[in-house]
Amino acid sequence: MTRKNALFFRILLFFAGAGIIILAFFLTKGDKELTRTSAFVWVSIGLMYLVFFLPFFFSLIRTADFSGKIPAIPIAWIGIILYIGASAAIIILLKTTQALPLNAAIIIQAVLVFLFVVNTYFAYFSSSHAAKIAAGEETVRKGIGEIKTKAQVLSLSADRLGRDYESPQKTLKQAFDDIKYLSPVNNAAGSDLETKILRSLDTISILCGTIQQGAHTGALETEASNLLALVRERKLLRN
Repeated sequence: MTRKNALFFRILLFFAGAGIIILAFFLTKGDKELTRTSAFVWVSIGLMYLVFFLPFFFSLIRTADFSGKIPAIPIAWIGIILYIGASAAIIILLKTTQALPLNAAIIIQAVLVFLFVVNTYFAYFSSSHAAKIAAGEETVRKGIGEIKTKAQVLSLSADRLGRDYESPQKTLKQAFDDIKYLSPVNNAAGSDLETKILRSLDTISILCGTIQQGAHTGALETEASNLLALVRERKLLRN
């Protein structure tokens, strides 16, 4: 079923259910004058129906965003069930036992609506915010992981360079050792430095390949020093 068809089907279900409630209202009311108590009961029933149908239109959770780590679906549905159960209990007390005054019932119903809105906020918006943070942290970890992987591979290439490149080899060894201790940071400065480090590693990889093919270049020393400076600057950053 396409998204458009699914939306149409949900709208159809919503109006079908609303139609049943309206039909029940007119059949029950008949020619009788609507009292304050009856008006409260039918408004409460309408609210319960809207609350029950809310998740069908307003997705309280996007499971792909949370990877099953944040239980927003249970939180949302627990709030819905508790609200409907409490609202139904108020109606029963009001209509059958008359143990609950109408004004008290109205106040309690208003409090229930407020609590339901608060629960919905925490179920969706707080979880959504947490998911964005988790996604950002995952991106940061991937960046550090890519740097460390490239450094490990490049370390093998650097070790195979001849004696003419002992100085850049030492510089690269120090840079690779420092890379092992880099920790994720979630800020623009860290991201910028990581991008520069990756570019420097790519440049050094090309230079090492050129040297291993028999060519001679003095650019490796300069780029190795640049990499070491970038890594040490990045190493100073903390969350």
